[in-house]
Order: sequence, then structure tokens, then C-alpha cells
Amino acid sequence: MDQTTMMTGIRRRRFGPLAALLALVLACAVIAALPSAGFGKGLYDGGWKLKIKDAAVVRGKTVQLGEIAQPVGSIDPELWAKLSSVELWASPPPGKPMNMTRPKIQQAMAYYAGELSSLCVYPASLTLQQGGAVLDGDALRNLVVKTLTPHIHTLPGEASLQDFRLPSSLFLSSEAQTVELEGPVDLIPGRLSLRIAVKDIDGSVVRRVTGTVFLDVWAEIPCAGVPLNKDEILTPERVTFARKNLAHIKGVVWDGRGGPWRMQRPVMSGQPIMQTDVAVIPTVVKGAPVTMMYIGKNFTLSVPGEAMSDGASGETIAVRNLQSKKQLRATVRDGQTVIVR
Repeated sequence: MDQTTMMTGIRRRRFGPLAALLALVLACAVIAALPSAGFGKGLYDGGWKLKIKDAAVVRGKTVQLGEIAQPVGSIDPELWAKLSSVELWASPPPGKPMNMTRPKIQQAMAYYAGELSSLCVYPASLTLQQGGAVLDGDALRNLVVKTLTPHIHTLPGEASLQDFRLPSSLFLSSEAQTVELEGPVDLIPGRLSLRIAVKDIDGSVVRRVTGTVFLDVWAEIPCAGVPLNKDEILTPERVTFARKNLAHIKGVVWDGRGGPWRMQRPVMSGQPIMQTDVAVIPTVVKGAPVTMMYIGKNFTLSVPGEAMSDGASGETIAVRNLQSKKQLRATVRDGQTVIVR
């Protein structure tokens, strides 16, 4: 396409056939004002495209090309300055955003911008608002990252955010309004729920939108080094550490503290060991023989007994007196002795 064809195509449909001559004169004047370098083969040198935004704010009563499009690639700054001022269709009334689907945008651009329409990359839809401001998806994502990054860096392991699910754009009715991420956000690995508030100049919330983001937390955690069976004693040589994403692990990971430990349920080799998978080995095991000590003010009596349940030191368990066959409650003192009071 040559210079005259493109520039007159921008105006012809807007002013109608009666003004074609005037449009031609104006287009020639525009072309004459362009720098000659880089345009030897016509106005379009193949080094750029125009990307139509999916959300834009317009300032006047008529939409200008520079308000809804941005150049992608290498375009002469003077050329873009002229193209950006090309007037298109009427702006929506203040406070009443206009939404256009891709086919509608293409039709409008073909009618008002002529040959330029073929150089555009179109979004699925375009929303326009007269006045105010707009935050696109990248701006909202940056808001979330900036707000959450100081907090996720306090988490154990290597934390990062991914898979943002946020509005594609957020319109503000005034440039004086501000946007912030409301908190606190519960930083549990996995998908996080977000609330973004639009605040007026006095700090009052005029609108809220929601979204989500996925929080990955990679950390070295204890895993079964070999298959672990129920009731097995958990010794250090049977445990290994592996780098896992906590976002995909439900429950609390075993911290390895305290003990000694035994398995409450089987865990396959390589799988994380959860806190619910282990239990402290009891001081007294169900069925074990114990000495039942009756302690009075002036006497102490010891009789043989049997533990009826597991118990740790200081816990009260059921025991059976092997002489009287009676079942009593007693406090575990150590692995062989319980105190009956």
C-alpha cells in the first residue's frame, strides 16, 4: 500500500464522498510532513503493528486512535504522533462505559480508520470510559506482587506467586481514587483469595473486586526413606529429606521434634511424613505388665497389674488388678509402674 492510499483511507469514510477531495489534500499534507527516511516503499515499512487495548480511558467527545491503541515494533515517533491523533467514533457518555466485541471493533476501525484497520491486532473485547482512569491486568498483578512479596519472603522455603486470576481491567471514576489490596491475606501455600478495594479521596471504599493467585512454597521436608509400616519405630536412618511444594501437600508436615516416635499409619517411600502419621511411643503399652502401687498416708502396697491402654508419663490410664481382677484408673509413673490413688 502507498502513502496516499493509507492516509486517505483513514478519513474518507468519516467525512463522506463530498469531502474526499479535502481528505486527500489533508492526507498529502500529513505525508509531506513525514520524514523521508524509512518510508521509501510507502507509509508502512512492515516494522510495526498497532495493538488495540482491551480497556481504555478517553478524554474528549471523540475517541482518538492513540487512546485505544499502542504501537508494537519500530515506528517513527513523528508518524505515531500523527496517527495517534486520528479521530474515530464518538466517546461514551461520562459514567457509562462502552463495551465492544472484536467484530464490532474491527468494523468500526475499518469504517473510521480505513487501511489502518488491517495493521491492528485486536483483543476479544474493548471497554471504553470517558474520564477517570483505568488499571489494566498488568497493573493489578503488580499491585498484588508488590503487596504480598514482603510477606511471602518470611515463609520457610522458597515462595513465589503464579497463576493470577484477576479482572482484566479496573476502571476508576476519578484519577483521585486509589486502589489497594485488602488484608490480611492468609498466606497458606496454595490458592489465595484476594480482595482489591477502590478508595475515594476520603479513604472510603467505593468498590471492591475479587481475584485469586496461587502461592508456591518449596521446602526441604522429612519423607519416608523406606516404606514405613504401622506401629514401626521411626528412627533417623529411615527418614530422608526432599524438596517438595507445600502448596500440594495437605495437612501439617511432621517437624521431627520430641519423640521417640512410632508410625500410626503406613507411608510409602518418598512420601512426606505428616504430623498425623506419627505418634509418641507411649511409656506404657496396652497389655504390658505393670506394678500397681497403692500409696496411702501410712502404707504403700504393690500388686501386679496389666495396662488396658497406652499411656505416657503423667497420663491416667485404665489398669487391671491381676489379683482382684478389678479395673481401676492409675497414673503412669514410668514404663513399669503406675500409681493408684
